[in-house]
Amino acid sequence: MILPIDLANNLSFKHFIKDGDLVIVYERHDTMKAMKVSEDGVLQNRFGAFKHSEWIGKHFGSKVLSNKGAFVYLLAPTPEVWTLVPSHRTQILSITDISFVVMYLEIVPNCVVLEYGTGSGSLTTLLARVVAPTGHVYTFDFHEQRAASAR
Repeated sequence: MILPIDLANNLSFKHFIKDGDLVIVYERHDTMKAMKVSEDGVLQNRFGAFKHSEWIGKHFGSKVLSNKGAFVYLLAPTPEVWTLVPSHRTQILSITDISFVVMYLEIVPNCVVLEYGTGSGSLTTLLARVVAPTGHVYTFDFHEQRAASAR
């Protein structure tokens, strides 16, 4: 399945969280989750219950409290943060490795890149940032579940 990357919608920086946004919830240094914000949504974890309705209108990077007084941070889903979020069922390249790949292949803005093996989408999102604003990244993964997760 080929997944075209929409650079305008996926990599644009927004300051405030709104209903339907993708947010990275930073619980601890080793625990981050990607979630879609919904007005009636609730994140339940060992720290308590966090109502999405209280997230809407806050800045990305905000610290929010649970019903138990614990907190999490709400981060923007930048490509740099995204590489830390997915479950590592596939090989995840570090930022340093990705920088080397981009430099070695001379990938610059406006390039067209074909990636085989989307995996988690970690490399894909960083490649999309590099080729922005008018370049394209096309990626392929034969494993339907991984493709759906990356999408």
